[in-house]
Amino acid sequence: MDINEVVSIIQENGYFGLYLWLWVGAFVIPIPNEVIVSTIGFFTAEDAFIPWRIFLVTYLGILTAVTTSYGFGRFAGHAMVLLLNKQSKTKRKIIRALSIIEKYNTFALVFCYFVPGFRILFPFLFGFSKFSFIKFASTLYPAIFIWVSLIFSVGYFAGEEFIEVFIKYYDIAIGGVVLVLMGYVLLKVRRSRKLRKFSH
Repeated sequence: MDINEVVSIIQENGYFGLYLWLWVGAFVIPIPNEVIVSTIGFFTAEDAFIPWRIFLVTYLGILTAVTTSYGFGRFAGHAMVLLLNKQSKTKRKIIRALSIIEKYNTFALVFCYFVPGFRILFPFLFGFSKFSFIKFASTLYPAIFIWVSLIFSVGYFAGEEFIEVFIKYYDIAIGGVVLVLMGYVLLKVRRSRKLRKFSH
């Protein structure tokens, strides 16, 4: 992706155009959000945009995308899952994702947004599983705010070369964090089970 595309979208269509692009583009444009948000942060530092306004538009656009995904899952999830299950690879991903949701619940909801490829799928599956919208919003919306703040800041305070390196190794870094957190969670679960055994 040419980072100038973001600038041209805003120049041609305004902030509302960017909002629509972040919302609708999440479903049809295969560009990782960390690329988009860090690029927006970079150009904001170049005085191309008003910082608080562009940040707010970015956050709201992403928020609308995940909420729409949740809505699709809740109200049209059954038909869509049946359609997706016709593809064996997709079926395996859905089964695995649903097992993760059942096992880790809100932890999975928060963490899914930090992992590329799951940001739209997981909200859809949480909606499909009839997960409470209030719990969904109160859990995921603050997590997205933290994520947008982090990635936006990388673009705003770092140079273009650093952004490219950051995007390149983002998946590896997140994978490492996933392993560490999963190890931590497993240790906590084992300790709690041992304590229960001793208490009995």
